[in-house]
Amino acid sequence: MVGATRDGSGSGDAVVLVHGLWMTGKEMRVLGGRFSRAGFRPHYFRYRSWRGGLAEAASALREFVGNTEGERVHLLGHSLGGVVIARMLEEGNPDRPGRVAMLGSPMAGSAVGAKLSRYGPGRWIMGGVAREGIVDRAPRWVGGRELLVVAGDLPIGTGLLLGLAKPNDGMVRVEETRVDGARTVVVRASHVGLLLSRKVAAMLCGHFRGG
Repeated sequence: MVGATRDGSGSGDAVVLVHGLWMTGKEMRVLGGRFSRAGFRPHYFRYRSWRGGLAEAASALREFVGNTEGERVHLLGHSLGGVVIARMLEEGNPDRPGRVAMLGSPMAGSAVGAKLSRYGPGRWIMGGVAREGIVDRAPRWVGGRELLVVAGDLPIGTGLLLGLAKPNDGMVRVEETRVDGARTVVVRASHVGLLLSRKVAAMLCGHFRGG
């Protein structure tokens, strides 16, 4: 299912939030609420992160962004969501300006994903979007927009079971989030904790305001 939920009203900039693998966007509501209180208008993009394909998700995101009201539309991706954003931008920038932020997005590959993809059950667990965008070929960052990368170094998650090298957020290594030309900040948070951190929310608001 590809869908959308749009919250808020007023004249503030729009922020499109793109969720990660095995998620639906509901887990981003705490962060979205903080955006609303800061004067932004959050819009939640939902895509088939497991059963769908990367091209399909990127195409649907482009349509969603095009239908989002506002002179400026910022993009925020958590985990696989950042990869979907990058794939969309590979195909061309949306017409309206805006900044981009990625939280724990494995733009430089994923050791966890590589291990899972070696086996049939693991490939099935990952699904098509993650296999295409993380294991097979990660999309390039084409630039053209200010990008903030936020990585976590609190290793709580699946990575503990797989012996993931530190520093990591329990799912993604800090070095796997690196993007050339981006400003990168490392915070003490787990993969999911990046969505709940007040510090991260404040940092994102500053970034989207142009600070």
